[in-house]
Order: sequence, then C-alpha cells, then structure tokens
Amino acid sequence: MINEKRLVEYFLDLVRIDSPSAHEGEIAGKLEADLKSLGLEIALHDEMHNVVAWLPGKGNGAGEDFVLLSAHMDTVGKDTGIKPVIRDGVIYSDGTTILGGDDKSGVAAIMEVLRTLAEHPETGHAPLEVVFSVQEEIGLLGAKHLRDTWKFKAKSGVVLDAGGPIGTIIVGAPTQQNISAVVHGRASHAGAEPEKGINAIQVAATAVLSMPLGRIDPETTANIGVIRGGTATNIVPDRVEMLGESRSHDEEKLNRQIERMQQALEDAAARFPGASVEIQIEPKYKGFRLTEETPVVRALAEAAKRAGFEPIFAIEGGGSDANIYNEVGMSVAVISTGMADVHTPKEHIAIVDMVGATRMLWEFVRR
Repeated sequence: MINEKRLVEYFLDLVRIDSPSAHEGEIAGKLEADLKSLGLEIALHDEMHNVVAWLPGKGNGAGEDFVLLSAHMDTVGKDTGIKPVIRDGVIYSDGTTILGGDDKSGVAAIMEVLRTLAEHPETGHAPLEVVFSVQEEIGLLGAKHLRDTWKFKAKSGVVLDAGGPIGTIIVGAPTQQNISAVVHGRASHAGAEPEKGINAIQVAATAVLSMPLGRIDPETTANIGVIRGGTATNIVPDRVEMLGESRSHDEEKLNRQIERMQQALEDAAARFPGASVEIQIEPKYKGFRLTEETPVVRALAEAAKRAGFEPIFAIEGGGSDANIYNEVGMSVAVISTGMADVHTPKEHIAIVDMVGATRMLWEFVRR
C-alpha cells in the first residue's frame, strides 16, 4: 500500500528545507500542518520546535498502549542549500552539501505510513505517539528537553535513524561521558626566555600520549577530538583546551576509562612544576540494551519478515534519541532507513531501501 512516488517526492521536499540543528522552525511548521491534515492531534509544539502528535487506535489495536514513532528533523555538516538529485534509483545531493537523509528519510517514512493509514481507515493499529525531535545531532537535546518536560504516553516504539541493510534492528547503544580539560602553563618569549615558560601544549601532548585511546575493548571506545591552544610561534603557550569522550556498553568500564583519562591529565601536569589542569566530566546519555525477545524487538522482527527482509540484530556504537526514550522507561529500538555516508557530500539513499524501510514500518504499525 506504500506509495513510492509520494514517499520520494515528500523526502525531496524535506531535504530542500534547511534545518541545521537549532534552526528547525520551518520544517517543524510544515510537519505540524501536514500532521493536522492527516487527522492527528498536535499534542505539543514546544519552544525548541519538538513536535508531538497523537493518533487514536483503530480496530483490534484500539485498546492497546500507545506506540512511539520517532525521527529527528535536524541535520549537521554542510547542510544548507541542499539540491537533491536522483541517479540510477539512488538519491544524492549535488555533491556540494550533505543530503539530509539522516534523518529526513525517517521522517518521510513515518509520514508516508500515516498517509497510508488515512487512506485506509479500515486498517487496525495501536494508538500512535509521533515525535519529531530537534537538535539530535548536537547531543540529543530535543529528546532530553522532552524527557525533562513532557510525559510520554507510549510504552514502546521505534526510532528510524540508522543505516545498514533494511531489516537492521538496533537493540543496544552505549553510555557516553565527555571529558573537557583546560591545561594551564606559563607564557614566556619562546626565543629570548623559553626557560621561564611552561608549554601547555607539551603538557597536553604528554597527557594524550599516556592515555588509552581508540578501541579499548569490544564494549568501550575513547577519543580526544579537539585540542585548542597557543597564540604565536614566538610565545610559549600558557593555555590549552582539550575535549574528549568515552563510550561503553558497560558503565563500570566507562567509569574506569574516564578515570584513566583524568589521571593521565593530572599526572602530566605534575611532571611540569607550575603547570595545572582543570577537568570536567559530563554525562551525555545512558546506554540501553534490549533482547530479541523484548516485545517491540520481536514485533519489528516479524514486521521485517512480512515486508520481505531478514531481521538483523545489531548493537550501535553511537547514541540516538532512543537512548533518551529508554532512559524514561520505554522499550524503543532503532531501525535502518538505508541511509549511507551520512554527514558527508557523498551521502545517499537508495529509493528501494527507503521504500523497504517504510514497508517494514507499515507492517509494524498495522499489526
């Protein structure tokens, strides 16, 4: 029942709307109007431009718990002035920007399923809670705001925000903590009096070299991603900022890794008399782990099979809004829309994959 032409045209319309993180007002307004036209109740359009809508259940699903359908509106990277093109059944940008399939392919799939339900009112389905979130790409901020201000009706559901073969079901994601540090040294003239200085870049480099980074173990990763400091080649730098992170599916391992990174910074500062370091640790999101027997995962696997796809159960290395939804007590998995090379000018999505993901979602919703 999925209308491929309509799905593709709607996706193309969405990616032409600029929606960098924290600038989602225009696309949120369009989605609100389109949801209303399909008979959904707009339950929320908050100051951040998160949009929440409800659709009552019908038929055999009328008395069931609400089910969440969610995707995020924002994009990241070179993401304005997107001009989509179709080549050999695959949608790309013109090569100067990202495409925005992350996550407008998820938004388009949800909207096509809702349109199909409107066209076929005889179709039974559970009551639906539709959430289009904002600022996902810069820290899941829209979902976190909802976590703190909104009472969800849904008990379980799905986020459409992953790549990989259609049928991929993400059943787990890690916990992430960020670490930021300011290394203080002492400025001096690098040519005339270098002995009087303490090179903050050297202190920072010493710390980084002694940290375990990269793939720590099968469940844990760590990275220092940003180092900023120095003003001129003839000045011994007195200040360096460092930003890093660690993620793990095991919180004890995560805490130990963050402690090792912190200890490396403190030890490096101690090796240079007069140097010091300020360190801040910030929890970003909590991990989750479902199983193949979790009811929503089982329902998604059955939906994949009915749509003609083999279920693939996977553990994610990154976070998504599903982390936040699971944190508040829901059981929410993530499925693939077929997006590939996201956040780059090579980003693309095959039409057959986007249609397949939408068919899988349709089978999930109507059962």
